[in-house]
Amino acid sequence: MTYTEARDSLVSNLRLDAEAHEAGQYDAVGRRFDWLEHRFPRGTAPELGRLHIALTFWDGWVHARNHGWPPGPIALDEWPRLARAVAAELTADRDITDDAILSNFDLVTHPHLNERVNILATRLRNREDTVE
Repeated sequence: MTYTEARDSLVSNLRLDAEAHEAGQYDAVGRRFDWLEHRFPRGTAPELGRLHIALTFWDGWVHARNHGWPPGPIALDEWPRLARAVAAELTADRDITDDAILSNFDLVTHPHLNERVNILATRLRNREDTVE
């Protein structure tokens, strides 16, 4: 999968999941996450940074859903708004700037994030292939 294909897939899926979340269809959130992660561009190319943050955000959203929306830094009703903010930044090919997203899902800027974020970020960084 190329950078553009991954970006476009993330944008589409984040928007679809935001709609599902707002409709109370929480089980729909993240249905396509594993499919995308397994095809995700590999490597550490700088342009992949924003995609890594977006994918880690999506993973966190799925994790929160799977655990009954535990109290945390992102409230249940904030996930769709944040997903749309990420999608908008990706669509414009800009770095993600929302502080709530960066402080919780950007391992480069915040290297002491929780183990789940570390595991996904490490998996994405350590793949051998590079972006096309």
